[in-house]
Amino acid sequence: MVTDPVFYQLFATSPETFFLLLGLTVDEARDMAARYQYEALEFKETSHRLDGVFLPKEAGLSLYFLEVQFYKLPSVFADLLVKAYTYLKRHDPAQEFRGVVLFGDRDMEPEKLAPYQPLIDAGVIKRYYLNEIPELANAPLGLSILYLIRQSDKQAPATARVLITRAKEEIDDAALRADLIQLIESIIIYKLPRLSREEIEAMLLVHDIRETRIYQEIQEEERQRTLAQNLKSIQKMAALKMAPEVIADILDLDVDMVRKELAKAPR
Repeated sequence: MVTDPVFYQLFATSPETFFLLLGLTVDEARDMAARYQYEALEFKETSHRLDGVFLPKEAGLSLYFLEVQFYKLPSVFADLLVKAYTYLKRHDPAQEFRGVVLFGDRDMEPEKLAPYQPLIDAGVIKRYYLNEIPELANAPLGLSILYLIRQSDKQAPATARVLITRAKEEIDDAALRADLIQLIESIIIYKLPRLSREEIEAMLLVHDIRETRIYQEIQEEERQRTLAQNLKSIQKMAALKMAPEVIADILDLDVDMVRKELAKAPR
């Protein structure tokens, strides 16, 4: 199951996707996204966490509180309102707000809505169902990634390959491009948990996987682990009075690097 952090990452890296979800045009969505700051908030005293809140950067705009719900939870609307009203109480009780709940499908929505129906009818609470969102032709990349989440495990890898290619071609910002590619990979990892990272890479045809943050983090972890092992071996060999040249030859390291590490060691 694709989990909440994936949606948080999607809306954080592509905030216009949220406003496209609300039915705005591409230009309108981009304009609105520029007027908001997207954050995840947690109220430590109550252990309540918001999947996301869109904070307006200027007066006259509504707050948007977001909940993503992918299993049946009778209290989902109550939870949303508790978090919204807690935030309003602490910041601006008169601030206009909207609550948005994104369900995986209608079966995940509570059956008894009487306490919340007036707010739903007034448009204060809006409900969306991922499997019912119309698929637009030539949709922006962020919205296409949202479509990917609802695809079957069989369809998703082929779509992911297309989206990765689009990210490389359409996104000039290197950091944003890496974030979006990482997000696409993460969705496939969630969908196909039995596959290894190497199998996912092969499936997605990510030949330049070294550009992604996932790869960089793994490589850095491996580099640090190897370095720690080498330093321990250097210290043990030095204690046996081995020459730097011998240590370097045994460990297949650069001799200057070995000398530098030996110079750092306490005498």
